Amino acid sequence: MFRNILKARIPVILLLFLLAVMLSLVFTSSFRKNTDEKRLAGSYTAAAVSDAADIICEEVASYNAETTSAQTTTTTSAATSATSATTADDALAPDRYVGTSPNSAFYQERLFTTGDSITLGLRYYGFIPREHCIAGDSVSMWNLAHFTFTMGDEELELVDAVACSKPRLLYMWLGMNDVNLNSPKKFVKRYREVIDEIRERVPGVIIIVAAITPVGSGCRVVKNSIIRDYNAALIEMVKRTDSPDVYFFDAYSVICDDKLELTSGYSSGDGIHLYIPCYTDIMTALFDYLDTTDVKTKLETN
Repeated sequence: MFRNILKARIPVILLLFLLAVMLSLVFTSSFRKNTDEKRLAGSYTAAAVSDAADIICEEVASYNAETTSAQTTTTTSAATSATSATTADDALAPDRYVGTSPNSAFYQERLFTTGDSITLGLRYYGFIPREHCIAGDSVSMWNLAHFTFTMGDEELELVDAVACSKPRLLYMWLGMNDVNLNSPKKFVKRYREVIDEIRERVPGVIIIVAAITPVGSGCRVVKNSIIRDYNAALIEMVKRTDSPDVYFFDAYSVICDDKLELTSGYSSGDGIHLYIPCYTDIMTALFDYLDTTDVKTKLETN
Protein backbone atom coordinates (compact mmCIF):
# COMPACT_ATOMS: atom_id res chain seq x y z
CA MET A 1 0.00 0.00 0.00
CA PHE A 2 2.82 2.38 0.92
CA ARG A 3 4.47 1.70 -2.42
CA ASN A 4 1.22 2.47 -4.24
CA ILE A 5 0.86 5.73 -2.36
CA LEU A 6 4.38 6.79 -3.28
CA LYS A 7 3.78 5.84 -6.89
CA ALA A 8 0.64 7.96 -7.02
CA ARG A 9 2.18 10.97 -5.32
CA ILE A 10 5.83 10.78 -6.44
CA PRO A 11 5.75 13.80 -8.83
CA VAL A 12 4.44 16.04 -6.05
CA ILE A 13 6.84 14.61 -3.49
CA LEU A 14 9.89 15.06 -5.70
CA LEU A 15 8.86 18.57 -6.63
CA LEU A 16 8.44 19.59 -2.97
CA PHE A 17 11.73 18.01 -1.95
CA LEU A 18 13.73 19.54 -4.82
CA LEU A 19 12.16 22.95 -4.19
CA ALA A 20 13.14 22.86 -0.51
CA VAL A 21 16.72 21.83 -1.33
CA MET A 22 17.07 24.55 -4.01
CA LEU A 23 15.77 27.20 -1.61
CA SER A 24 18.15 26.06 1.09
CA LEU A 25 21.12 26.27 -1.32
CA VAL A 26 20.17 29.76 -2.39
CA PHE A 27 19.87 30.82 1.23
CA THR A 28 23.20 29.22 2.06
CA SER A 29 25.01 31.06 -0.74
CA SER A 30 24.46 34.36 1.01
CA PHE A 31 26.51 33.21 4.03
CA ARG A 32 30.05 32.84 2.72
CA LYS A 33 31.80 35.63 4.52
CA ASN A 34 33.11 33.81 7.60
CA THR A 35 33.02 30.55 9.52
CA ASP A 36 30.24 31.50 11.93
CA GLU A 37 27.95 32.50 9.12
CA LYS A 38 28.68 29.26 7.29
CA ARG A 39 27.80 27.29 10.40
CA LEU A 40 24.53 29.20 10.73
CA ALA A 41 23.76 28.67 7.06
CA GLY A 42 24.32 24.95 7.50
CA SER A 43 21.81 24.91 10.31
CA TYR A 44 19.20 26.59 8.14
CA THR A 45 20.00 24.20 5.28
CA ALA A 46 19.35 21.26 7.58
CA ALA A 47 16.12 22.88 8.72
CA ALA A 48 15.00 23.36 5.12
CA VAL A 49 15.69 19.71 4.25
CA SER A 50 13.89 18.68 7.45
CA ASP A 51 10.93 20.75 6.30
CA ALA A 52 10.92 18.89 3.00
CA ALA A 53 10.88 15.56 4.82
CA ASP A 54 8.00 16.75 6.99
CA ILE A 55 6.04 17.78 3.92
CA ILE A 56 6.64 14.41 2.26
CA CYS A 57 5.48 12.58 5.37
CA GLU A 58 2.43 14.83 5.57
CA GLU A 59 1.61 14.16 1.90
CA VAL A 60 1.84 10.38 2.36
CA ALA A 61 -0.01 10.33 5.68
CA SER A 62 -2.86 12.41 4.36
CA TYR A 63 -3.33 10.44 1.14
CA ASN A 64 -6.53 8.75 2.30
CA ALA A 65 -7.21 10.99 5.28
CA GLU A 66 -10.42 12.94 5.67
CA THR A 67 -9.25 16.47 6.41
CA THR A 68 -12.53 18.32 6.68
CA SER A 69 -13.58 18.75 10.32
CA ALA A 70 -17.05 17.94 11.57
CA GLN A 71 -17.31 21.63 12.43
CA THR A 72 -17.63 22.39 8.73
CA THR A 73 -21.27 23.08 7.95
CA THR A 74 -20.92 24.24 4.38
CA THR A 75 -18.89 23.13 1.40
CA THR A 76 -16.83 25.75 -0.40
CA SER A 77 -15.87 25.19 -4.01
CA ALA A 78 -12.26 26.35 -4.47
CA ALA A 79 -12.02 26.53 -8.24
CA THR A 80 -9.39 29.22 -7.88
CA SER A 81 -5.80 28.08 -8.37
CA ALA A 82 -3.66 27.69 -5.24
CA THR A 83 -1.49 30.55 -6.46
CA SER A 84 -4.29 32.87 -7.54
CA ALA A 85 -5.08 36.11 -5.76
CA THR A 86 -8.14 35.88 -3.55
CA THR A 87 -10.02 38.88 -2.27
CA ALA A 88 -11.05 39.15 1.36
CA ASP A 89 -14.73 38.98 0.42
CA ASP A 90 -14.23 35.39 -0.78
CA ALA A 91 -14.36 33.47 2.50
CA LEU A 92 -12.69 30.13 1.78
CA ALA A 93 -12.79 27.04 3.96
CA PRO A 94 -9.56 25.70 5.47
CA ASP A 95 -8.99 21.95 5.56
CA ARG A 96 -8.70 21.83 9.33
CA TYR A 97 -11.03 23.82 11.58
CA VAL A 98 -9.81 24.54 15.12
CA GLY A 99 -10.62 26.74 18.07
CA THR A 100 -12.98 26.89 21.03
CA SER A 101 -14.33 30.37 20.28
CA PRO A 102 -17.83 30.46 18.74
CA ASN A 103 -16.27 32.81 16.16
CA SER A 104 -13.32 30.57 15.26
CA ALA A 105 -14.61 29.60 11.81
CA PHE A 106 -15.43 33.24 11.04
CA TYR A 107 -11.85 34.32 11.77
CA GLN A 108 -10.21 31.28 10.22
CA GLU A 109 -11.94 31.63 6.87
CA ARG A 110 -10.90 35.29 6.61
CA LEU A 111 -7.37 35.03 7.97
CA PHE A 112 -4.49 35.78 5.60
CA THR A 113 -0.90 35.17 6.69
CA THR A 114 2.50 36.38 5.60
CA GLY A 115 5.88 35.26 6.83
CA ASP A 116 8.51 32.52 6.71
CA SER A 117 8.70 28.72 6.81
CA ILE A 118 7.04 28.64 10.24
CA THR A 119 4.13 30.57 8.76
CA LEU A 120 4.00 28.10 5.87
CA GLY A 121 3.02 25.42 8.38
CA LEU A 122 -0.41 27.02 8.62
CA ARG A 123 -0.89 26.22 4.95
CA TYR A 124 0.87 22.83 4.92
CA TYR A 125 -1.30 21.53 7.75
CA GLY A 126 -4.53 23.04 6.43
CA PHE A 127 -5.21 25.71 9.07
CA ILE A 128 -5.83 28.41 6.46
CA PRO A 129 -6.91 28.27 2.81
CA ARG A 130 -3.84 27.83 0.61
CA GLU A 131 -4.79 30.97 -1.29
CA HIS A 132 -4.48 32.99 1.91
CA CYS A 133 -0.81 32.23 2.62
CA ILE A 134 1.85 34.66 1.39
CA ALA A 135 4.96 33.12 2.89
CA GLY A 136 8.18 31.38 1.93
CA ASP A 137 11.19 29.55 3.33
CA SER A 138 13.91 31.83 4.77
CA VAL A 139 11.88 35.03 4.39
CA SER A 140 12.88 37.76 6.82
CA MET A 141 12.82 41.51 7.14
CA TRP A 142 16.47 41.81 6.18
CA ASN A 143 16.08 39.91 2.89
CA LEU A 144 12.45 40.67 2.06
CA ALA A 145 13.28 42.32 -1.27
CA HIS A 146 14.88 39.08 -2.51
CA PHE A 147 11.62 37.12 -2.54
CA THR A 148 8.60 37.09 -4.82
CA PHE A 149 5.29 35.29 -4.50
CA THR A 150 3.16 33.84 -7.29
CA MET A 151 -0.19 35.60 -7.66
CA GLY A 152 -2.02 34.37 -10.73
CA ASP A 153 0.40 34.85 -13.62
CA GLU A 154 2.59 37.35 -11.78
CA GLU A 155 5.57 37.21 -9.43
CA LEU A 156 5.14 39.93 -6.83
CA GLU A 157 7.14 41.15 -3.86
CA LEU A 158 5.52 40.62 -0.47
CA VAL A 159 3.79 43.98 -0.08
CA ASP A 160 2.56 43.87 -3.69
CA ALA A 161 1.26 40.32 -3.14
CA VAL A 162 -0.59 41.40 -0.01
CA ALA A 163 -2.06 44.40 -1.84
CA CYS A 164 -3.16 42.11 -4.65
CA SER A 165 -4.93 39.80 -2.19
CA LYS A 166 -6.70 42.68 -0.40
CA PRO A 167 -6.97 40.93 2.99
CA ARG A 168 -9.22 42.25 5.72
CA LEU A 169 -7.42 40.29 8.47
CA LEU A 170 -3.65 39.79 8.11
CA TYR A 171 -1.50 37.73 10.49
CA MET A 172 2.15 38.79 10.12
CA TRP A 173 4.54 36.16 11.48
CA LEU A 174 8.19 36.93 10.74
CA GLY A 175 11.44 37.20 12.65
CA MET A 176 12.99 33.76 13.15
CA ASN A 177 15.35 34.42 10.23
CA ASP A 178 16.24 37.86 11.58
CA VAL A 179 17.26 37.10 15.14
CA ASN A 180 20.89 36.16 14.38
CA LEU A 181 21.44 38.47 11.43
CA ASN A 182 19.90 41.73 12.55
CA SER A 183 19.28 43.77 15.66
CA PRO A 184 15.93 44.37 17.40
CA LYS A 185 16.10 48.07 16.49
CA LYS A 186 16.77 47.48 12.78
CA PHE A 187 14.27 44.64 12.69
CA VAL A 188 11.33 46.64 14.03
CA LYS A 189 12.26 49.69 11.94
CA ARG A 190 11.91 47.65 8.76
CA TYR A 191 8.84 45.87 10.13
CA ARG A 192 7.14 49.21 10.77
CA GLU A 193 7.92 50.36 7.22
CA VAL A 194 6.30 47.23 5.81
CA ILE A 195 3.22 47.65 8.01
CA ASP A 196 2.83 51.28 7.00
CA GLU A 197 3.12 50.38 3.32
CA ILE A 198 0.57 47.57 3.63
CA ARG A 199 -1.88 49.84 5.43
CA GLU A 200 -1.49 52.47 2.74
CA ARG A 201 -2.01 49.94 -0.05
CA VAL A 202 -4.87 48.07 1.68
CA PRO A 203 -7.10 50.60 3.48
CA GLY A 204 -8.95 49.16 6.45
CA VAL A 205 -6.77 46.06 6.80
CA ILE A 206 -6.53 44.69 10.34
CA ILE A 207 -2.99 43.54 11.10
CA ILE A 208 -2.04 41.06 13.80
CA VAL A 209 1.70 41.21 14.55
CA ALA A 210 2.62 37.81 15.98
CA ALA A 211 5.49 37.23 18.38
CA ILE A 212 8.43 35.13 17.22
CA THR A 213 7.99 31.64 18.64
CA PRO A 214 10.40 29.97 21.09
CA VAL A 215 12.86 27.25 20.17
CA GLY A 216 13.45 23.93 21.89
CA SER A 217 16.03 23.38 24.62
CA GLY A 218 18.33 21.48 22.26
CA CYS A 219 18.38 24.16 19.57
CA ARG A 220 21.83 25.69 19.01
CA VAL A 221 20.90 28.10 16.21
CA VAL A 222 19.39 30.84 18.35
CA LYS A 223 18.78 31.55 22.04
CA ASN A 224 15.32 32.16 23.44
CA SER A 225 16.63 35.16 25.36
CA ILE A 226 17.43 36.83 22.03
CA ILE A 227 13.99 35.96 20.68
CA ARG A 228 12.41 37.57 23.73
CA ASP A 229 14.42 40.75 23.12
CA TYR A 230 13.02 40.91 19.59
CA ASN A 231 9.50 40.29 20.83
CA ALA A 232 9.84 43.11 23.36
CA ALA A 233 10.85 45.39 20.49
CA LEU A 234 7.81 44.21 18.51
CA ILE A 235 5.49 45.09 21.38
CA GLU A 236 6.91 48.60 21.56
CA MET A 237 6.73 48.98 17.80
CA VAL A 238 3.03 48.07 17.76
CA LYS A 239 2.38 50.56 20.56
CA ARG A 240 4.14 53.30 18.61
CA THR A 241 1.98 52.71 15.54
CA ASP A 242 -0.84 54.13 17.66
CA SER A 243 -3.38 52.50 15.39
CA PRO A 244 -6.57 50.71 16.49
CA ASP A 245 -6.12 48.34 13.53
CA VAL A 246 -2.67 46.98 14.47
CA TYR A 247 -2.54 44.40 17.28
CA PHE A 248 0.20 42.35 18.94
CA PHE A 249 -0.43 38.65 19.63
CA ASP A 250 1.90 36.84 22.04
CA ALA A 251 2.31 33.52 20.22
CA TYR A 252 5.52 32.90 22.20
CA SER A 253 3.72 32.58 25.54
CA VAL A 254 1.10 30.24 24.08
CA ILE A 255 3.59 27.47 23.31
CA CYS A 256 6.46 27.92 25.78
CA ASP A 257 6.95 25.82 28.90
CA ASP A 258 7.80 26.99 32.42
CA LYS A 259 11.44 27.41 31.32
CA LEU A 260 10.31 29.73 28.50
CA GLU A 261 11.38 27.16 25.91
CA LEU A 262 9.31 25.50 23.19
CA THR A 263 7.07 22.92 24.84
CA SER A 264 8.26 19.34 24.36
CA GLY A 265 6.57 17.61 21.42
CA TYR A 266 5.70 20.84 19.63
CA SER A 267 8.64 20.85 17.22
CA SER A 268 8.54 19.11 13.85
CA GLY A 269 12.02 17.78 14.62
CA ASP A 270 14.62 20.56 14.55
CA GLY A 271 13.60 22.51 17.62
CA ILE A 272 12.56 25.51 15.52
CA HIS A 273 9.75 24.53 13.18
CA LEU A 274 6.38 23.62 14.64
CA TYR A 275 4.06 20.63 14.48
CA ILE A 276 0.27 20.28 14.26
CA PRO A 277 -0.59 20.44 18.01
CA CYS A 278 1.45 23.61 18.29
CA TYR A 279 -0.40 25.34 15.44
CA THR A 280 -3.69 24.18 16.93
CA ASP A 281 -2.88 25.84 20.25
CA ILE A 282 -1.70 29.04 18.57
CA MET A 283 -4.78 29.38 16.39
CA THR A 284 -7.10 28.57 19.28
CA ALA A 285 -5.43 31.21 21.45
CA LEU A 286 -5.47 33.72 18.60
CA PHE A 287 -9.21 33.38 18.07
CA ASP A 288 -9.85 33.64 21.81
CA TYR A 289 -7.72 36.80 21.86
CA LEU A 290 -9.59 38.32 18.92
CA ASP A 291 -12.82 37.81 20.86
CA THR A 292 -11.48 40.24 23.47
CA THR A 293 -11.11 42.93 20.80
CA ASP A 294 -13.47 44.62 18.37
CA VAL A 295 -11.94 42.87 15.36
CA LYS A 296 -15.06 40.82 14.54
CA THR A 297 -17.24 43.94 14.61
CA LYS A 298 -14.83 45.72 12.28
CA LEU A 299 -14.79 42.79 9.88
CA GLU A 300 -18.58 42.66 9.81
CA THR A 301 -19.19 46.39 9.36
CA ASN A 302 -16.41 47.55 7.03
